[in-house]
Amino acid sequence: MLRPSIARKVARIRHARIACRTLHTLDTHFPSFDSLSDKNITQNSSESRFPLYRPQQHAQEIPLTADTLAALPSEQALSRQLKRRVTQKAIENLPEFTEDELRDFYATLVKSGSKDNGGIYQALEAPSETKKIPMPKKEREEILTDMAGRLVGERGLALLKDPARYGKSLELVVNGSKSSDAPYAILDILSQAAILSGPSETSKGKAVEGQLPLRSLEVPLGLVTSKEWDALFQEFIRKGDAAAAESLLDVMDAHGVPVGIERINSVIHAYARKGRSEDVARLTLDVTAMGETVSSDQQDDYILSILRQTPSNPGPAIARLRQAELAGTPFPQSSYQVVISHLTSPSSIVQPNSHTRAVAWDLFAHMRLTAHPTPTRELYTTMIKSCGEASQPEPERARDLWIEMTEQEKIEPSTEAYNAIIRSLGSTKKDYLEAFDLLRQMLVKHNDAVFVPFEEEDGIPRFSEYVPTLKTFASVLEGTKRAGDVNRARWVLSEVIKLSRAGQALNVPKWKEGPSGDLMASVFMTYAAWNPVLRKREVKMRKASETPYGEASETMVAEKEEHRLPKGEEFLNVDLLQDVVEPPSAGSSSIDYTLEEPPVNDFFTPLSSADAIRECTSLFHRVLSDIQSSSSTSDFLPFRHVYITPKLINSYISVYNAHGPSLSSVKGVYDTVWEEASSVSGRSVRPNAWTFIPLLEKCASGSRGGIYPADRSLALSWGRALWSSYLAFFKSASSELASVPSSEHLTIQRRKYLLGLGDRQIERIWKAVIKLEALHGDVDEAMKLLEEFHATYKPDAITQLYAPLPEVGLQLKMFTPAMTPEADVPPLLLFDDIKPLHQRLVREGRARDLKKVKWIAAGYEKSLKTRKGWRMKGVGQKREKSMAKDLERLVAQQGEMERLE
Repeated sequence: MLRPSIARKVARIRHARIACRTLHTLDTHFPSFDSLSDKNITQNSSESRFPLYRPQQHAQEIPLTADTLAALPSEQALSRQLKRRVTQKAIENLPEFTEDELRDFYATLVKSGSKDNGGIYQALEAPSETKKIPMPKKEREEILTDMAGRLVGERGLALLKDPARYGKSLELVVNGSKSSDAPYAILDILSQAAILSGPSETSKGKAVEGQLPLRSLEVPLGLVTSKEWDALFQEFIRKGDAAAAESLLDVMDAHGVPVGIERINSVIHAYARKGRSEDVARLTLDVTAMGETVSSDQQDDYILSILRQTPSNPGPAIARLRQAELAGTPFPQSSYQVVISHLTSPSSIVQPNSHTRAVAWDLFAHMRLTAHPTPTRELYTTMIKSCGEASQPEPERARDLWIEMTEQEKIEPSTEAYNAIIRSLGSTKKDYLEAFDLLRQMLVKHNDAVFVPFEEEDGIPRFSEYVPTLKTFASVLEGTKRAGDVNRARWVLSEVIKLSRAGQALNVPKWKEGPSGDLMASVFMTYAAWNPVLRKREVKMRKASETPYGEASETMVAEKEEHRLPKGEEFLNVDLLQDVVEPPSAGSSSIDYTLEEPPVNDFFTPLSSADAIRECTSLFHRVLSDIQSSSSTSDFLPFRHVYITPKLINSYISVYNAHGPSLSSVKGVYDTVWEEASSVSGRSVRPNAWTFIPLLEKCASGSRGGIYPADRSLALSWGRALWSSYLAFFKSASSELASVPSSEHLTIQRRKYLLGLGDRQIERIWKAVIKLEALHGDVDEAMKLLEEFHATYKPDAITQLYAPLPEVGLQLKMFTPAMTPEADVPPLLLFDDIKPLHQRLVREGRARDLKKVKWIAAGYEKSLKTRKGWRMKGVGQKREKSMAKDLERLVAQQGEMERLE
């Protein structure tokens, strides 16, 4: 009985000894009073046995993962926390300021800073900067008249009154009668004086022994002032006669007048515009011989001269850029910009297409890879502007470039950059509202630039570098005329008139002339594209006898409440005609468009077609009135500087074409407006192909297009008359275009586009006249016209005019053949274009003509398919690449020869 109890005691003693050893080896931990007093906390077995001992709780390690690292505060957050604590510590014992005390303190601080600019003062403008400003035309003409009277004699005054002979070049004057043109006669007299006078204080020329003057001078040498030299030099530069300007510089040097590098650069630029690269290189070498370094402007002029030699082929200019890159001395970015602008911007000699724009983007990417990684603000502006082409809009690409320039590169955009991005976003209907957001951003910058704290408003408008220019508002109207947003177009026009009034009063150069003809044309186009809020059938006419006056007016106001502008756009409800359109006089020849009882529009924004036509008619006749007004009047005439052009007249007629009540009213406006415009412009404005295309399309439309049964006879007769006028214009314009060399393809395309004779425009008018005869006229005449079109523009021409994409030796390509739209496709007619004729033939059961129509349409479709296959396969690209390599080798050899010489 005793053995088990003894064994249990021994086991207890051993267990106690082991527990005691473990207690001394572990760290002691004293629990807090709260933990000891808390009876609700469950304790583990060791704590229950040893209430004074608690094992140390080791902190659990946090794993280093991406989530935990991202949750840590950033350096900026830690910095803000530190600043917050320091600020709180600094102001904890300061007394509180009232709002008035804070305002007075800030006003005193601002005023004290305005007296001392912190040691920073505005730099004085260099004298050379003022010389770059061209002399006003009137002042230059007065100076030349005075010089002609003094140096040439009484004949000189009469010469300036003969503009027919005012444009002769120096070569004609030298070969013929030198006194036939006043500037050249003055140059001749001054050159003789420099030779015959002998050395003096103002002349470096040497007297020639045995040579007598051909005529006696009325003035002694040296009486020509520096301002007169400038006027004569600027006259030659204005006329583009670089040879005469260079000869004048030689005469000035002989007279002891300092020539100056600015004048030499002007002569170089004049030679560059003429495409005379040899003269540009010669003068540039002369500048370097004088100890001057070659400037970026001179390098740009050299590239420009190469481009102007062959405007349709940019290969030689790009080869020069490549040669400089290989030599380790690349041209500046401005030289690349000259080439890119030539390839993307329409001019008088170049009509860019999809192929030239693809080359421009390839050159832009190549430049960033090999020469200049970060583009300048001007080059960004050029590339953004190229995204706004109407035939190939790319607003997404423009938006990416804008974000890259402003956010990534931190480049502050200029007014030109804002104009470019606004125009690019306005090139599509869905993005034009974003252009208005950028305009608002531009106005905010302007307000920040002109804001002066604590200065009372004096009512005088201020101008800054961020004031929208005429190009800015014209870019905005590119979007409104596509979307038909007439409310925003009216607001733009009212703002332009306000700025022009302030600009003329304050003599601001950017706003001295007011609206332009192109801007007014965009306004009229917006009215033409606008969809009326109230259709004619929705206008409810009530006579006074039917309802009381008060009830009728309340009903009308209630109906118009539904068409108020959305919230936030109330600023668009402007009174456009206030202070702009004067009441028409009794003898005015304006055409009134009125309903039997026109609805009263209490709001300023137009609601119906009648409102739109009234406003456009008033605007157009105000334009004519301002143009005809006397130039001596001091009244504010906003449209005085608008030039009457076919584009302006066509856009005004398009308003009646879209909203006119009948075809007869459109014809009446057409006849009257062209007569008025001809009388105002002195018979110098005449219709072009852009005039006939929309009108002929109107005549060829059916009832859905606004041609009702009563107008069909007029549509047929007037349409045929328009077609005859178009053929006569086409014949005369084609004879003028024949003088342009066939090698200058882009120049020919540009002139055709301006006249409305482009490939797509020819398609439209032939399609319209065939449809006119098929719907309202003779089906045999329609077939005859179709056969004539097929004979003139054969389907084989589509494949014959195929050309591979231009290769200029660039390794980086941003556009593939599949991404590049097809260019230079000759006129063609597909089946949908002649579908009305096909339906007419089906109704009359003319099987033979039906087969011919299908055969003609199938021929054009087959040629298009063949050309597309060639483009996808890259037919001819290897030949283009080899030609580009040969050109690079040729340019390299020429450069080596020039270096050796």
